[in-house]
Amino acid sequence: MLRLFIRLLGPALLGVALAAAPAPAGAQDQQPTELQPRRVPGWTFTPGVVVGGLHDTNVTLLATLPTQNSASDNLFELEPFGQIEFYGPRTTLSGGYQGSMQRYFEFNELDAVEHRAFLQMRTRATRRLTVFLNENFSQVPSTDQLELNGVPFVRSAARYNSASGGIEARLSRTNDFSTRYEMTWVDFLRDDTLLTGGIVHGVRSSLTHRFTDRAALGGEYEFRWASLNQGTREQLFQDAGLVFHYRVGEATSFEAAGGLAHLSDRLTGLTRTGPYVRAELVHRMARATIGGEFNRSYVPSVAFGGTNQTERARAYIMMPLSRNRLYIQESVAWHHTDPFDPRVLPLYSAWLDTVVGYAVQRWVRVEGYHEFTHQDTRQPGGLINRQVAGVRFVISQPVRIQ
Repeated sequence: MLRLFIRLLGPALLGVALAAAPAPAGAQDQQPTELQPRRVPGWTFTPGVVVGGLHDTNVTLLATLPTQNSASDNLFELEPFGQIEFYGPRTTLSGGYQGSMQRYFEFNELDAVEHRAFLQMRTRATRRLTVFLNENFSQVPSTDQLELNGVPFVRSAARYNSASGGIEARLSRTNDFSTRYEMTWVDFLRDDTLLTGGIVHGVRSSLTHRFTDRAALGGEYEFRWASLNQGTREQLFQDAGLVFHYRVGEATSFEAAGGLAHLSDRLTGLTRTGPYVRAELVHRMARATIGGEFNRSYVPSVAFGGTNQTERARAYIMMPLSRNRLYIQESVAWHHTDPFDPRVLPLYSAWLDTVVGYAVQRWVRVEGYHEFTHQDTRQPGGLINRQVAGVRFVISQPVRIQ
């Protein structure tokens, strides 16, 4: 259920995310829990609560054979949250926290508490320079609740933190420069799990030239350093290539990049060089924003401390609550992780989240929710499917702070 507000990001926040470079770590950015921004000048505080009943088809998150039935149960969820926003002539700031208390009817030992918090800031320091900062934290009871590359789905509590910052600068009438630093940290809380966790630091910079008001071409370089297995495994990643930006129209933007990726594993002496590619398309309409992206690259494995070649694809639709009484939020993601270590199995993972909601009043909404997670090693007994579906009520009311 915590993914409810993750999928309700407004166009303003989406623009911040798309303007920044992709996450350098082996985990995809976990977007914060945020309500629909209202763009009201000054400070606004929005408290709220989500109450719902759900059905979980695979509470233990274990692989099953086609002839077997996984253990299922119903659960009750209570999610208090709060968010504060500031919109000024040069600066936008938003931050918030959301907790989730989950209580199963039969499998009481699986009762859990989730935590998610975020902070985002973007300020125009000068007419030509913009500075941005982001912070995201999540603690979840199972790894399928985080879209992490190369991490098997298990009932192990996981903590994820991503902190980033950077600048976007207009050097001249036709030349733009951007740079972004990001630190991603993942930890698994169960002592009996083989998952190791780790930390990844990365810097990506790009310099582009605008040939027209719509098209820009340039180069980019990224350096990543991964410290895994409690510091016993260090890896270096370098990507260098071309980047192309194009605005199809006022509402549609496209970005593509490609080049060579190089990795070096200091422990094993492994080195690899190969191509990397990524593409992203976003279309903004009056009542919805739709988009999709694809990425193929080398990434560190925060699960077992190795290195993977990963392909990722994601598509989504987001309908702003401020413009739609009846709305749909949809997100689908797919990862294929191919480890370089032959002892580690490849993973095919997918996430599908659907929310259909109706605003009964401005302060209360009723929603139908469905979440599907899937992972397959293409080995006998290596298939995991989980569905969580139900109905919940969202109660929130923004308060202006004078």
